[in-house]
Amino acid sequence: EKHIGAYQNLALLHEKKGHIKKALNIAKKVLDFEISHPDINHSVGLMSLQLGNFKEGWKYYEYRWKVSPGNKEIWPFGDNPLWKGEKGSRVVLWREQGIGDDIIFLSLLSEVQEMCSSLSVYVDPRLHPLCRRAMPEINFVKDMEELKEVESDYHLPLGSVPGLIRNDISDFDRTVTGYLKADPKRVEAIREELGLEGKIVIGVSWRSFNTTYKTKSIQLRDMGRLFKGLDVVLVNLQYGDVHDEIREFKEAMGIDVLQCASVDNREDLDGLAALIEVCDIVVSTTNVTVHMAGALAKETWVLLPYVANFWWLLERTDSVWYPSLTLYRQPALNDWDSVYASIRKDLETRLKYG
Repeated sequence: EKHIGAYQNLALLHEKKGHIKKALNIAKKVLDFEISHPDINHSVGLMSLQLGNFKEGWKYYEYRWKVSPGNKEIWPFGDNPLWKGEKGSRVVLWREQGIGDDIIFLSLLSEVQEMCSSLSVYVDPRLHPLCRRAMPEINFVKDMEELKEVESDYHLPLGSVPGLIRNDISDFDRTVTGYLKADPKRVEAIREELGLEGKIVIGVSWRSFNTTYKTKSIQLRDMGRLFKGLDVVLVNLQYGDVHDEIREFKEAMGIDVLQCASVDNREDLDGLAALIEVCDIVVSTTNVTVHMAGALAKETWVLLPYVANFWWLLERTDSVWYPSLTLYRQPALNDWDSVYASIRKDLETRLKYG
């Protein structure tokens, strides 16, 4: 027993320092003592995915049902069997995680749909206008109740879909670019509302309200050095109440960040998509904005913490999920300065040579 706790802490310590291989080896030692330890199995899954060992990673990822918050989830379909990729059947998929995860899993739907005779999907209703516009042949439902009404042969939680069709790095060659589409009318209306014609527009977002990864947020004022003196217009893509932060930023830096009155960045995701669409580039820490921008195939520069979520793998500057992203990684723990310097340099180059 004592060994398990000690090993678990040691694994966690290495993971926090970014020594993922070492942490994974220690975690697997715990499984020698107690093969079904939920937290350790779950960690093994996340670290395997981070290392790009997808087959093993997705297998252990199923342990999310044994740890919080998954262990409190009531599964909606007691009697229907789980879908294991059977062709030509009627399938329903349901959301179980945050909206960023929803957006990632949406990238797999066109592939899934080709395998099914009918496909119904429950995702966050805020995503419905975007989903229906881009994938009209899929039945998007507003809640679990409506999903249960659908006649189906199989069901599957959305987070279990990659385990069927993304088990090797080569499977990501099938990644769909731009699988969500903004509303062209709203894009034009916003461009007019903000007076962006003929300007270079950069969308910014700097914070995540996800408490698990506290290290991934920065302050808006830290972004000052990225844009100071450049001939660009900044547009706020950050959700939450950031009026004061934007006002202070303007006073301190002399840089304005335009806010779009017609869009609530948190609730109106179709509006957020249109707002992202008017930007030439998005510069953001990892949050829903980045997922949305990636799904829209918008060029996006992402500021990553030293130890990032498994979606971003290790050491890569590109994203296997979103081809339009460039990842800026910290070379050492909490070293945001290097990230700011790299982005500033690339922005200058970009603006100079267009």
